[in-house]
Formats: sequence, C-alpha cells, structure tokens
Amino acid sequence: MSDVSKLLTDPALRRVRMRIFTAVIVVFTLVCSGSFGMEDVVSGSGPGFTILMICLLPFVWSIPMALVASELGSAIPEGGGFYRWVRRAMGEFWSFQTGWWWTLSLYVDSAVYITLALGYIQSKWGMSDNWRWLLGIGFVAFFTFINIRGLDLTGKALTVIQVIVMVPFVALVVWGFAKGTGSPISPLLPPGMGFVAASSGGLAIMMWMYSGYESMSTLAAEVENPQRLIPRAIMIAVPVVIATYALTTMAGIMAAGKGGWVNMVSDASAGGAAVDFVKAGQLVGGSILLWAVFASAIASNLGLYTGYLASGSRPSYQLSRDRLYPRFMGKTHKRWGTPWVAILIMGAVDAVLVKGSFTTLIVIDVFLLMFSYIPIFIAAIVLRVREPDMPRPFRVPMPTWLLAVYVCFPIAIAIYALFTNGADYLVGGLIGVISGPIAYLIFKQAYRGTADGALEGSMVTPEGELTPFGAEVEAQV
Repeated sequence: MSDVSKLLTDPALRRVRMRIFTAVIVVFTLVCSGSFGMEDVVSGSGPGFTILMICLLPFVWSIPMALVASELGSAIPEGGGFYRWVRRAMGEFWSFQTGWWWTLSLYVDSAVYITLALGYIQSKWGMSDNWRWLLGIGFVAFFTFINIRGLDLTGKALTVIQVIVMVPFVALVVWGFAKGTGSPISPLLPPGMGFVAASSGGLAIMMWMYSGYESMSTLAAEVENPQRLIPRAIMIAVPVVIATYALTTMAGIMAAGKGGWVNMVSDASAGGAAVDFVKAGQLVGGSILLWAVFASAIASNLGLYTGYLASGSRPSYQLSRDRLYPRFMGKTHKRWGTPWVAILIMGAVDAVLVKGSFTTLIVIDVFLLMFSYIPIFIAAIVLRVREPDMPRPFRVPMPTWLLAVYVCFPIAIAIYALFTNGADYLVGGLIGVISGPIAYLIFKQAYRGTADGALEGSMVTPEGELTPFGAEVEAQV
C-alpha cells in the first residue's frame, strides 16, 4: 500500500459549523481571556508606560502576526495550520522545528493555566497539596473530554467561560472609572527608572499577553469555510483584545488608588498592600465584585487551558499523519471525528505537570514560543515571492517588500527578548531549541516522513473556494 493510500485508511477529522461570534470567542480566548497578569507590568514598568505599550506594541508585534496568520490561513487552510505553512515555504525540516518548538511550549504552558486556577482556589479555601493535585486532575479530565467530544462543544464551553470572565471586568471598568482615584497615565515610568529598564521589566510579559493569533490556524481542518472564517475572526479579535487590555488595566490602576500602582501584583493572596484585579474589584465594588472577579480569574485560566488543549494538540496529530510522529498520535475518533489520542496524551502530560513548580520551565516555554514565531514570519515572505499567484482570499494590503519590512519588527522584538532576559533564560531556552533537530533526526529515521505530494490537505481555488484534497488523492491511488 502506498503512502497516499495509507492516508485514506483513517477517518478524516469532522468539520463543524462555527458561527463567526464563536470563532471570535475562540481567538479572544487564545490571545487574551481577560487581563490577569497585566498587574506585574504596571508595577514593573509604570502606569503610563504600561498603557503606552498596550496601545503601541500590537502594531509591531501582534498585528503583524494577525495579518500573516490571516493571509496564510486563507491560502493554506489545512490541519496543523502554521506547521503546514512553514512546510510549504521552507520544507520538512523547518516545519518540523516550528511544530516541535511550538507544541513543546504549549505542553508546559497549558499545564500552567490549570496551576494558576488552582492557586486562586487554594488561596481562598486552602487544601493540601494532594487534594490540590486531585482537583487539577479533575479539571484536566473534564476539559480533555470536552475537547475529544468535539470542537463545537469546545466552542460552546469557551463562550460560557468568556461570559464569566468578561462580565466582572465590565463591572470593574464601570466602577473603577467612577470611583477610582489613581491616575492610569501618571507617572509614566517608575521613579528613577529609564525606558530601557522599564521595557525589559514588562516587555516579555506584554509579548506573552499579545501572543496567540496563529493558534486557531491549527483547527482549520475541523471548521467549515476556514479560509474565510478564521481570518475574519482574527481581524475582529485584534481591536477587541487591545480595548480589553487598555480599559481593564486603566480601571485596575484607578481602583488601586493614588500611588497604589506600585503595589500591583498578579497574585495578592499574601495580603498587605498588594493589589491584583481581584483586590481592585473589592476596593471599588465591595465583596460582590471581589467574588465576581475571583470567579473571572479562575474561569480565565480554565478557558486558556481549554483553548490551548484544542489548538496545542493538533500539530502533533498532523505531524503523525505526515509520518514524523508515532502513528498512534494521528488516530481520529470514529464517532466524534477528533484527534482523540493527541488530545488525550496532552491531557495526561498536563495531569502530571500540574503537581510541580514551573518557574524554570516557563522560561524555556516563552523562549520556544518566540523561536517558533520567526519561521512563520519568514514563510509569509517566501510564499509571496515563490507563489505570488497562489489564491489568497485574505491578502495583507501591502506589497511584498513592505510586508517584508513590516515583519522585521516582530522578528527583531523576538530576538531582543530572547537575549535580554538573563543567562538562565538563554541557556535553558537554547537547550529546548536544540531538542528540535535531535527529535527530527530520531523521528525521520523511524518513520521516514511523507513526500509533499502525498500530504493530506486542501486547495483553494482562484475563486476562493475550498476543494477537498481527498478526491485528488483517490485519483492518484
């Protein structure tokens, strides 16, 4: 049996009809899901500089990725998303590296969201470490089942979660602006601190807060009309995310009171003068808003976990289908049409990781994510040059030379962040990066890979219609 015919033996992923509102919710969750964590930027970089970064950084960091993800997602709406973009532009080796680095980062990252949710719960009610771990396993099992059950159910769950996340933040914005006494723009910088020091203190966090626009691309094989749906959802989500960060952060600073910004931290459970969004809610809205924002904090992290369990498991599935991962990772559920083994394995790893501490792993996590972004930007330019006539239902309204200049900004920021966060960050991250070529050699030797002409996927016609690749494959067998 040929490689092509083997690809036909497993059932295909099931496509679901997703409304644009739900798609925007999914993108919003993967990028934002509330403003928790922005408190550390405020105290480290100053109120004014934080608001300035919230408003300006997207234009040189997240908007380039949103535009590139929209263009390539409309042109190559295939399972695995960005992994397939890089493969078409730069070949098997670099696509494997991008998929490996990104997936490795997400394995750690997704577990951290469960850990943060457990931290909020433990700070209020207390529990032994063993009970905390069991609760974490319960969360992982519940959301793993939802993901295996189908992308439509995952979308509905994320919609409910984001209502729980955002309603308290809307109340915080209203009461913060009405009752708060702090200044959201003054001082610009912490006393005695220059711009370079202030940016190094908050830039890495801010980059993290604005990352994720490429993530929904991995789900392209499981939604109807992905070449139009996903770019539209990304473009709608971009201003929504910026407005969410700006308004909620300003409200939090104002709620903290005059000079209270210096005490803002992402976890104020230790008490004292520390202020996080939960404490800010209490300061302007009393116990009702305190508990509402507390629930929002838990829901925010659970939403991030749910979303990244969905998107983070798909590159492994696609690498398996392309014969660069163990074959069992590419199994599709016969009833629900989801990559259930890849989801289950990611959930199992997370169930183990939620017991530990992740300070060192998070450093490697961020490094790997930044490294995986660089090939995605390069792929956009390579494909513009190599395949200028490829149908692109969404096309960035820039000539290729200008787009090349534009993506140099996020690449430069990523490189700056990689080398300005300390030796531990650099050494640990490089170890993670080196694991990519080693893994490629092992898996390539074991499974041989799949020729580009035999890859599963889809074609977009010049009219922008999606043509199933399956009919073409059957004709070759």
